[in-house]
Amino acid sequence: MPGDLRGDAAGDGAGVVSAHDWRRCREVARTGTVADALREIGTLRAVRGRHVIVAAGPDAPAAVTDPLLAAEGLAVVRRPAGTHPPDPAEAADAREVTLATAWLRLGLSERLLDDCLGYLHGRTTGDEPLIGQQLVRGELAEIRMDHLEVAAVLDDAPPGDAQLLDVHRRITGADRSLLRLLGASGFVADGPGRVAYVSELLADAYAGGHRDV
Repeated sequence: MPGDLRGDAAGDGAGVVSAHDWRRCREVARTGTVADALREIGTLRAVRGRHVIVAAGPDAPAAVTDPLLAAEGLAVVRRPAGTHPPDPAEAADAREVTLATAWLRLGLSERLLDDCLGYLHGRTTGDEPLIGQQLVRGELAEIRMDHLEVAAVLDDAPPGDAQLLDVHRRITGADRSLLRLLGASGFVADGPGRVAYVSELLADAYAGGHRDV
């Protein structure tokens, strides 16, 4: 069942959901759309910034126009004002969103790896496919190891705040390495790099935008 941080009719925050409930976000992000993966998380009320990224629709009027987000079926909207400073329930919900988003971003990074493997199999230098080069294979192995280690941390119930921040940093690092392997195709608006761009925006929104994640 998708997670939901909307709370009850009185506006109280929902309780903290087990980390294992967010695994489906990973699969949906890898094989489906970013918008569908965000729907798995539910209504993202409890976040740290002034804006949230949500699936676009009539109930989500965009506050900021971003064509790359729009191409993924997403919109940036202003979030309802919370308490200042956040009360304990809001803080717990915000942390849970950070955790759920990490699962989602892991799935997006794995999708980017899949795209990269397809690209490298189809490109050659001389008569040798790029995928056969030792340096390329070594970098791919490091990225895959990053993915496995990130998944292991997220499976820990629950990972600590410092671990969560490190997870987001490692996903960002893996994505940037994959973009370099994709060459120019990783930086065109309708290419696989768009997913990496969206993933970093999600980290900005849900993992603390003032931090280097």
